[in-house]
Amino acid sequence: MKKYIAIIITVIMLMASTSWAVDGSCTQTGYALSPYIFQVKLVCTGSSTNGTLPTQTIDTDTMAILTGNYYLYTVTAYPTSGGTAPDAADIAVLQNSEDLLGGKGVNLLHATATYTTFPYSSFMSTYRFPMIVSALTLTLANQATVSANFTIELIFVR
Repeated sequence: MKKYIAIIITVIMLMASTSWAVDGSCTQTGYALSPYIFQVKLVCTGSSTNGTLPTQTIDTDTMAILTGNYYLYTVTAYPTSGGTAPDAADIAVLQNSEDLLGGKGVNLLHATATYTTFPYSSFMSTYRFPMIVSALTLTLANQATVSANFTIELIFVR
């Protein structure tokens, strides 16, 4: 009996560990479009098990350029050409746990269209351009298409 219980527990643990695995990823590229405009492009693929994407942190070299020098200007999201179309999904760009999009990233990622939004302050009820003063992270929610391909572009200005 103990042998069967041990086997059942092992099977349950293996099933749980594979269902919680998140293997989605993005390739980040940051480059100056002009002396006053900097772009960070994230070309992403959702998880092969559930379509999710782990939180993406903008790399330290890019943050060294942005911090204290740039303001977030726009965020654009679209399906990557030639890839698997994503579900409509929500994007947040976080700085010190604050969503710089103020909720305007809801449904920013679309299955077929390109959408762009400006940063927004829900507290002030107005669009704004926040200065980058600390690390930025990007989160994606409600995207469940397995291995979906999508691109997110962040534009910063001086």
